[in-house]
Amino acid sequence: MAPDTHSYLCSYRMAYEADADAALDDDVLAWIRFGQDLAAPCDPRMINVALGQIGTPPLAEVWRSRLPVEHGRAEGLGYAHNGEVLFGHLRLEARDILDLDRATTSAYLRIDLLLRRMGYPCWLRMWNFVSHINQGDGDAERYRQFSQGRHNALALKPGFEARLPAATAIGTGDDGMTVYFLAAREPGEQVENPRQVSAFRYPTAYGPKSPSFSRGNLKHWADGVHLFVSGTASIVGCETVHPGDLEGQLDETWRNFESLLQQAALLEPAAGAFHAAGLKIFLRRGELAGELLPRVRQLFGEDVPMLCLAGDICRRDLLLEIEGLFTAAPRSASLRAAA
Repeated sequence: MAPDTHSYLCSYRMAYEADADAALDDDVLAWIRFGQDLAAPCDPRMINVALGQIGTPPLAEVWRSRLPVEHGRAEGLGYAHNGEVLFGHLRLEARDILDLDRATTSAYLRIDLLLRRMGYPCWLRMWNFVSHINQGDGDAERYRQFSQGRHNALALKPGFEARLPAATAIGTGDDGMTVYFLAAREPGEQVENPRQVSAFRYPTAYGPKSPSFSRGNLKHWADGVHLFVSGTASIVGCETVHPGDLEGQLDETWRNFESLLQQAALLEPAAGAFHAAGLKIFLRRGELAGELLPRVRQLFGEDVPMLCLAGDICRRDLLLEIEGLFTAAPRSASLRAAA
């Protein structure tokens, strides 16, 4: 699947490529594989996520760099960086997350320590894959425990709610937790959706601590802009809408994307139109993909690169969630290209 040319607006790009067991190229920042019973990674840039992939042939989420890449391991984390961004990951096994709240706090503090030591203190994007995320009742639900642990780590920084990364949290069928992340030397700009209550402002009905993430993160680079869109679902205000209605949830999710993209355009009026460099679609019931994907393409575009995965959504009444990376060139460059 060829990458969108708009994804080359900075020192890195993301694309969905055919998965393979071969040694990684020198320009790879991260190679993320999705599936069950994957071979253990032997390179610190390789990340396994225990989610079933829908569709063949299997694809990997690949982040490549136009600048030289250095990679290694430190304190149990794998990482790679190119002088502008750092991509890293952490894996916790079942025995490590018996107390998920505390384990999440510890994991996030370890990530923060690595980023500060390496000189990339600004969190842009987080991906969290938590086993059995809907297990437990009330505030004992594992997603709520994860959210509390994440909040406890991030809240140690004054004013943290104004500098939150975009994020996704999806449930897996294995027994551990995998977190991967992208960070930079300078911060992005937090973007919120006016159709939704900011996740970090949710009332206690949704957990003892609100989910600590932004709806999107807008990162300015010398040659353009990247908008990292968090996992987005059929939520208006702070309530799930269209429960049990797959198409209704998809259409509401699209309206949330439209709203967030409009908000980002207001924050960055000098940029041209945003283009989708890639989407990930998470489905609670993978067998519904055949029904859903034609409508996804109708809404987002026939040529948008997509990866469809089966996993549990953070709320039990949500059937799907979609995340994305969007890019925009400076408006002057867009006008020259159109001339």
